[in-house]
Amino acid sequence: MNLFQFPFRLTFLVYLLANLFPSGLHAQKDSLSHPLQNIYPLDLKMVIKGKEMSKNDTGLPKEDKLMWFAVPIVGSNPTLGFFYGLGGTGSIYLGNPKTTNISSANVSVQYTTNNQFISSIKGTVMMPNNSWEMLVDLKYSIFSENTYGLGSDYSQPIQESWLIGGVETTGVSGAQPIESNQVRVHLTALKAITKRIYAGGGYHLDYHYKINDLNLDLDAPEPVITSHYAYSLLYGFDPNSYFSSGISADFLIDDRDHTVNAYEGNFIHASYRFNPKFFGNETDYQMVSIETRLFKPLSKINPRHLLALWGIGQFTVAGDTPYLHLPSSGNDMRNRIGRGYVGGRFRGNSWITAEAEYRFPISKSGLFSGVVFGSATTTSRDEITIGTEYIEKLPLFEGIRPAGGAGLRLLLERAGRLNFGMDFAVGQNGSKGFYLVVGETF
Repeated sequence: MNLFQFPFRLTFLVYLLANLFPSGLHAQKDSLSHPLQNIYPLDLKMVIKGKEMSKNDTGLPKEDKLMWFAVPIVGSNPTLGFFYGLGGTGSIYLGNPKTTNISSANVSVQYTTNNQFISSIKGTVMMPNNSWEMLVDLKYSIFSENTYGLGSDYSQPIQESWLIGGVETTGVSGAQPIESNQVRVHLTALKAITKRIYAGGGYHLDYHYKINDLNLDLDAPEPVITSHYAYSLLYGFDPNSYFSSGISADFLIDDRDHTVNAYEGNFIHASYRFNPKFFGNETDYQMVSIETRLFKPLSKINPRHLLALWGIGQFTVAGDTPYLHLPSSGNDMRNRIGRGYVGGRFRGNSWITAEAEYRFPISKSGLFSGVVFGSATTTSRDEITIGTEYIEKLPLFEGIRPAGGAGLRLLLERAGRLNFGMDFAVGQNGSKGFYLVVGETF
């Protein structure tokens, strides 16, 4: 089986698995017919207001009512200096909640004392009666990140660092830091063909410029060549600036009962992306991306007892991809998968991460709940010769990196099922992470 066939066989396998699960379409109808099974008597807004649930206060979602929450972002580390900003989420039903799933967006803006800036808008828009589903991923940053070469094997033993809220708190021995400006525009629109199947397309732009490879030193008596520079030179990319611009053909199965915090249902998204030269790319290349999220309820009485499965695979099937645009761990829309490792820790021509999470209530009021989770990541690498150094080929699944952890959830807004999450995760080589999210991780 060649690499080109693998994504399509994987999609077919996942589709069969998804149909073993209860239909989320029926689940949504049943849940809304008996709404109190999903509505808890207490959330944080009620605690702050000192308010208790009254007989007339059902807490049910309402059409066109914006549900939102904002949290401050404050911290410091040697790379960024002191950083501060604001993050938040908003959710709204654009149609009748009985026939329309919830739309949501996460927005964040951060500044640092080292003149760095990160801003993003990421969300899902559901039109009335779920007639269209649109995925939005926008980002602009002036930022630095660590890169680690290609592959997920143990050829580069690196002592990892702490990660807090997606930001590394210490320098990492063996890492290769890169400063750059980044523009990211990913827009996908999918039209409902049936009540659970969508098809459409999108436009995708990733642009890195003013790239400063901090470890690169070509003038030293023994020149220091970084993985980024060597790869760019080998495949004909300008190491100072490059972009990927292309269109995609997309197929989606989505019958979740909720897009922010699903209790049951399935989300399976397959995308074939074309990046042709006539769009301004330095090379033609094509990529396949597959994402699956499966939600299996474990209790008929309390829907917050559930098993959630998440998997993402990205595969370069033709041509050569710029280094920072290669498939890499944590490269989901919200950069959350693979908790325990910094985003981009594992990079290569192909990447797969699979994650399982058990979600459960803690308090009867519904105010507190918890999660335990585990994941595994693998990436591939082509053989590379750089001067006198030879790096052997690494097939997919030959280097697998596990991680796991646990977390707490605080219910912010019960009508929108909106949680504030705090997760602690560990990976290998001392890698640790503490994550703060508004909404579920997936």
